[in-house]
Amino acid sequence: MYQDRCIFFSKMGACRHGDHCTKVHVRPSSSPTVLFPLMYPNPMAIEHIHDRQWDFCFERKYLRRHFEHFYKETWRTFMELGRIAELRVVSNLGDHLLGNVYIRFEESSDAARIVRELKAKKLNEIILLPEISPVTNFADACCKEDLEGKCERGTQCNYLHIMKVSRKLMDKLEKEQAKFWKKKDKHGGGSEKSGGSSRKRDRSKERGRDKQKSPRPYANEVCHICATAGHISRDCPLK
Repeated sequence: MYQDRCIFFSKMGACRHGDHCTKVHVRPSSSPTVLFPLMYPNPMAIEHIHDRQWDFCFERKYLRRHFEHFYKETWRTFMELGRIAELRVVSNLGDHLLGNVYIRFEESSDAARIVRELKAKKLNEIILLPEISPVTNFADACCKEDLEGKCERGTQCNYLHIMKVSRKLMDKLEKEQAKFWKKKDKHGGGSEKSGGSSRKRDRSKERGRDKQKSPRPYANEVCHICATAGHISRDCPLK
């Protein structure tokens, strides 16, 4: 009997019904995106602890510092394993999205290698459970109401509530990555395993486009800074 494809799994790489879903979860054999479930230790997950003996609120400043520290450490760790195109952390508290971190690499081969090498390894005492994800279009996966600040479903929403990264931090991390790979490629560090030669060709093409000042289509991108679709952080109007 033919079964319909689960739209939620196809868009978010996760479904609240899990293995009990009546629809098919199509897992790609290849994708540039790696999903790390339960990787981000979201302080707000304390709401999931039933019968707790305390009740308190986190300061917004603390939550921001906590998130940005995690984001920096994660970016700096994985940028050395493969060139990062996007790194997304979600604030959803539903069981299937809690702590999810999505990293889209420029090369699908990097994503596949990272899944193989990091399965069940630890990073800052957190067990990594990487899996190839079907999510490549975050503009389609994110919650449009959340972008406008009016999602009535809140943290239990089934669409991604992507946490925003400050412009200053994003600029810094992107420059660090560019510097790292420029140095690595210069010294012949770009192996076939990491897609070094193809990255050189891609960046040469990109530099040529930049010189011509020809616009690139970013309809499927979501800005790291303002979390809106249609442009990347480099072109964010909030800069």
